[in-house]
Amino acid sequence: MSGTGDYTLHMKKIFFVVFLLLFAQSTFADAMQESVSKIEASWVDTSVTNTKPIAERKNMFMQLAEDITDVVIAFPSQAEPLILKSAILLTMAEDASSFVALGLVKQAKELLAKAIDINPEAREGSALVTMGVLYYKVPGWPIAFGDDKEAENYLLQALEVNPDGVSSNYFYAEFLLEQGKDKLALTYLNKAIGAKIDPGNTAFKIKVRQKAKAKAALASLS
Repeated sequence: MSGTGDYTLHMKKIFFVVFLLLFAQSTFADAMQESVSKIEASWVDTSVTNTKPIAERKNMFMQLAEDITDVVIAFPSQAEPLILKSAILLTMAEDASSFVALGLVKQAKELLAKAIDINPEAREGSALVTMGVLYYKVPGWPIAFGDDKEAENYLLQALEVNPDGVSSNYFYAEFLLEQGKDKLALTYLNKAIGAKIDPGNTAFKIKVRQKAKAKAALASLS
């Protein structure tokens, strides 16, 4: 596992992963849609297209975290608000110091664990994928909780939930590549590349980008 010097890079990678996974499923349950859509739109704008100073971004993320907490309380038996809150916390971690970032990552991990307990299939298993990615991206003990065995466990669960998905296959392939298991990764890269994407899905452009990353990884192995 990496040391503290690589922590900022880890956080940027984690943020990118979470952004991809958050949109794995384009619709919430009807009862949550109205409550969450405004928060979701603001989060996307702030994290992706917003060019405001870091201090202002932090304040906006803090407000979004408070807003989604209200939704989590209102829908305690639903996994989706927990997944969205974990995503907001992880994007907050991108602009934070290493110490603060680690605390936010740990909070996000707890939320993902709750979401998985409620419904591991929510958003096509995106909580399982994100949890797996966290386990292999963050440093190990004594700095953080990184653990390759746990990472693989969650990623394999995600594949059980969504065996033909772009995210589930691509991120397991990425994990295998980091483990030096290039030959095994080929199968999952090819499945990610061949996965069907609904053009009407909110995630269409993001998943196209995921496929492009899978193709680039595959080309690098040639």
